[in-house]
Amino acid sequence: MTIKNKDMEEKILITELDYIRLNKLIETARMGKSAELKNLEVLANEIKRAEKIDSKKITPEFVTMNSVVQVFNNATKQTMTVKIVYPKEADFKKGYVSVFSPLGSALLGYKVGDSVLFEAPKAKVEITIEKIEYQPEANGDYLV
Repeated sequence: MTIKNKDMEEKILITELDYIRLNKLIETARMGKSAELKNLEVLANEIKRAEKIDSKKITPEFVTMNSVVQVFNNATKQTMTVKIVYPKEADFKKGYVSVFSPLGSALLGYKVGDSVLFEAPKAKVEITIEKIEYQPEANGDYLV
């Protein structure tokens, strides 16, 4: 289960394009059972409750697909930078985190300053979004 900002009703934003692509990807993954079902359900629930917004209207402080995000682990006091990607592009050594992973699905739709608590394989982890180094929409890269 992903708990965000200590408040399950925290509003998150997702672009309409990300919403469409992710829904298709989730359906394909469910049929092929190619990803852990629990992670899929977390992501599916998050994007279902998210407010959908046009790619040209989302503000640069929100995490969208292909965003490069600097996060702070509140327990370890370490900062890391990750890029939220589709599963086929995931490569943790490069910092490319799948949106199907607990961390990837936890970040999507939230904004700079938000703290996010998510279920990692060994424990719950709380991170804070410190900075978005790159957001495709803010750069005019709508990836249509």
